[in-house]
Amino acid sequence: KVLNNFDKEFPRWKGRGYEIEGFAWWQGDKDRYVEAHAVQYEKNLVRLIQTLRQEFKAPKAKFVVATLGQTPRDAPPGNDKLILDAQFAVDGVTGKYPEFKGNVATVYTHPISQGGASNSHYNGNARTYMDVGLAMGEAMVDLLKK
Repeated sequence: KVLNNFDKEFPRWKGRGYEIEGFAWWQGDKDRYVEAHAVQYEKNLVRLIQTLRQEFKAPKAKFVVATLGQTPRDAPPGNDKLILDAQFAVDGVTGKYPEFKGNVATVYTHPISQGGASNSHYNGNARTYMDVGLAMGEAMVDLLKK
């Protein structure tokens, strides 16, 4: 709705228009509570990327995914690990989804999380949010340079 009324919503930029260059996604917490959701997470994430690009008429928009910070790569099998693996699977460097090569990146947030978990919003730790935001921003800049 806002983008369809761009000139009205952003009068300072009237007539300039806009171009969506990228999307950022740091979600997955609620899906980890139900195994059926966790099992479908990768398929749904792929569909989300494709749908957002289509809906916003931005087929070349870059996409950065951040993993859930509480889940290490060597996590035991379970819903958290399913979500983590799905988030890594869409990264363009894996080759699993050739259409994502050079335009989708995954940021591993476990090493930069300052404790807590996604369901507790990382205990409200501002440093976690700043560090994850910076890492996602750096990943986006790298994608935009390609």
